[in-house]
Amino acid sequence: MPFKRPAPYPHRESSSQSHSESSTPYLPPSKHARISTSANSLARVKLYIVQAKFDSSTLSELFLLAEKHAGRLCRDAKDADVIVTAISMRRRFERHIPWELAKAKAVVNPQWLRESAKAGKPLPCGDYAALQDLRTPNTQIDIPSNLLPPDPSFPTDIAKLDYASRYACQRPSPLVCPNQSLAKELDIMRRSRALEGEERSALSYARAISVIKGAHNSRIYGAYPHRITSAHQVSKLPCIGTKIEASVMAYTADRRSQTETILKSERFQALSLFSSIYGIGPTTARKLCSLGLRSLDDLEIYYGVERASQRPSLAQGGDIVESNEGLGDSWIRIALELREDLAIQIPRAEVEEMSRVVMDELDELEPGCVSTIVGGYRRGKSESSDVDIVFTHPDAERVKGLCRRLVRRLHEHGMYNLSGFHGHNPLRNTHWDSLEKALTVFTLPKSSSLHNGIRRRLDLIFAPPEVYWTAVIGWTGSIMFQRDIRQWSKDKLAMKFDSSGITRRYDSKAFYPKTEKEVFDLLRLEWIDPMWRNADV
Repeated sequence: MPFKRPAPYPHRESSSQSHSESSTPYLPPSKHARISTSANSLARVKLYIVQAKFDSSTLSELFLLAEKHAGRLCRDAKDADVIVTAISMRRRFERHIPWELAKAKAVVNPQWLRESAKAGKPLPCGDYAALQDLRTPNTQIDIPSNLLPPDPSFPTDIAKLDYASRYACQRPSPLVCPNQSLAKELDIMRRSRALEGEERSALSYARAISVIKGAHNSRIYGAYPHRITSAHQVSKLPCIGTKIEASVMAYTADRRSQTETILKSERFQALSLFSSIYGIGPTTARKLCSLGLRSLDDLEIYYGVERASQRPSLAQGGDIVESNEGLGDSWIRIALELREDLAIQIPRAEVEEMSRVVMDELDELEPGCVSTIVGGYRRGKSESSDVDIVFTHPDAERVKGLCRRLVRRLHEHGMYNLSGFHGHNPLRNTHWDSLEKALTVFTLPKSSSLHNGIRRRLDLIFAPPEVYWTAVIGWTGSIMFQRDIRQWSKDKLAMKFDSSGITRRYDSKAFYPKTEKEVFDLLRLEWIDPMWRNADV
């Protein structure tokens, strides 16, 4: 590129007690008008990009767009007309840009640059505002710094991690590893065992996959990256038994799939199809197969769902189902009706927009909440099958029942079709953690710049502030990574870990880490960034 990427603006301590958000930041009329109306070409606009919170791929995308379409990418925010940022909290934003300067600029989210580049002109900045100005001082809440992610984030020291450990929480697992095709091969076998109820065998395959994902740069293979070419290499890794070693040997011998028989099986195809419908697990899928059902048409008849060609589109605004055991047939019927929408992957930009819309609604209910998008998004996936958001508030007593109130507000505003609400359950007598959560079908409002009418799965999880970071870790995943944190805590420390918190087993003493890094420190684990927690395929 013909320019150096700008460094962050020098840090200046904030004198404010607020970081509140809204859909419209303070934009001086003269500046805002000049950007949105007078400049009929994006080539006249000077940009500054706050690099915090962007992953490398997104940052590269934005720099390329700026280089191709904008007038100039500034090294200093003072010289820019528009500041692009993924930060939505004032307190964190002030770590990069002084608030007085921010109030003199148009501060927008990255979608503004994408849409403006597509339109060939600068779009109105107010439609893409990233921050809220201080128009409601009486409702501002001081957010403790421990509830905000560190900036910059902690680096992961790969050299300190242990490829030979049997615990995924001690190994670095990238999103895609040099042996990804082998991992996918083993995952078909894992799925087959899981669908047939062979849980121990399925877990063995899952562990083997996580080891292969985490051993990508081990000393066994020499210089990174290196592919597994023999079963001898795999035999030196933990958690890989003779059966899995034989599968690896057959695969590495000629690189031909050893799972063709499984994939061609009518039963496997039916079980896979049924379990792809949200709300249908392996047990229910096997029950449906035993009844002779084999296709989606069969399922629609069984559950009394109208054929796709005959039913009208589902109206906005559905039911709120109170449940601690799941939504049962109600959810399955909805999932069948919405299966075409729910099967469409959600790009990162839309994930971020869904989070922004939800947090704006939440801020109207209770100013001062903070949130983290978790799940595959946080682990670096370019697309997600659903969106998971963990949120909290500094005053836990003041906001009891906030998740339920948020669900009802979204319902009233027509943003979802159905919600299964799981209340706080301290007894933990189900497969869910004890946190208050809502599993919803959500649609972006028409006022959103990314509104497309597609129904999306959105899970909202409220965590009290003292267990916020354990909730973030648990819901970030991956499945095997968080499973092995639980196992490590039990085996090595006689402690119990889940999304609801950390307790000592012999006396139930609770521990409340104040940051995500402190969770790792408390559990005597080396820090692993979310991008390295992809221990599943």
